[in-house]
Amino acid sequence: MTLDEKIGQMMIVQFTGPDYGLDISTMIDQYKIGAVLIFAANNNIVSKPQLKGLIQQMQKDSTIPLAIAIDQEGGLVDRLQYLDGLRPSATSIGATNDPTKAMAAGMQDAKDLSYYGINLNLAPVVDVTNVYNPQLYLRTFGTNAETVTTMAGAYLRGLQESGKVMGTLKHFPGLGDVSADPHTSVPSLNRTQSALTAIDWQPYRSLIARGDVQAIMVTHEIVTKIDDTKPSSLSYKVVTGILRNQLGFQGVIMTDSLTMEGIIAYYTEAQAAAMAVEAGSDLLMGASTPDNVVNMINGIKQAISAGEISQQRIDVSVRRILMLKYHMGLLQIPSV
Repeated sequence: MTLDEKIGQMMIVQFTGPDYGLDISTMIDQYKIGAVLIFAANNNIVSKPQLKGLIQQMQKDSTIPLAIAIDQEGGLVDRLQYLDGLRPSATSIGATNDPTKAMAAGMQDAKDLSYYGINLNLAPVVDVTNVYNPQLYLRTFGTNAETVTTMAGAYLRGLQESGKVMGTLKHFPGLGDVSADPHTSVPSLNRTQSALTAIDWQPYRSLIARGDVQAIMVTHEIVTKIDDTKPSSLSYKVVTGILRNQLGFQGVIMTDSLTMEGIIAYYTEAQAAAMAVEAGSDLLMGASTPDNVVNMINGIKQAISAGEISQQRIDVSVRRILMLKYHMGLLQIPSV
């Protein structure tokens, strides 16, 4: 793979419309992007045959099979509700205190998603809710780390049981104790490090140790006791220092969208992409046009030329992404 192709694998893009149009075809054919986000607000979802055919066309044109992602949490974040019916929210499942119900929800979502060819669910949410946050309403499994760990873990097991759909824990380092929305601002998480470890990070620590977490999403917030200068998604201290080194996660780390207001108010997309890679992320979310992809790729290449990112660092991310695709059943590991 060329350097451009490797960096392309690190892009998770979105696009507008229900058809395989010029923007998405260019991002796949020309820039060899690694992943696509299906998003109802972008009018990507119209009917069962349309969605299935769209994903088949994208996979057909991609040299390396694509990770096809969606936010399918149930409740208020139920992207497929008009195709498959309503699915229960995480809060309603958590209230049952019955892990078998969470596991059954995961199995049902895997069945729904795999029918269309969607292989990466941006769920479960493992935030531990301690203050009212309107953006997390009905999206969390509970108000204590033990409940969240048990119920999210059961959901993840059910989701990944077939080996066709992988889950994504989110939103690291934790939105359960902030009230602002990173779509529109940069929240500050002001807990002490001991509280962060005992509450926000306990679900991650437990589920990572269990060995079946393949992907984690990092959101945009300032964790004041760790790094009070950069959003967590762009912070080496948070992404590598805590998630990689302290919690021991070696799977795929993705950013939340780098085009959210909390990021673009301070950084260009080229700067944000380079900073996210320097921080330790593997998949960069946010590009929605070929120009966005070019800007992000060029930002990373400029950082490589400046000696701020090594080509070995890129290789490590691409290896993780390809391993994720292996776990999805998209790639085979050649026997030696």
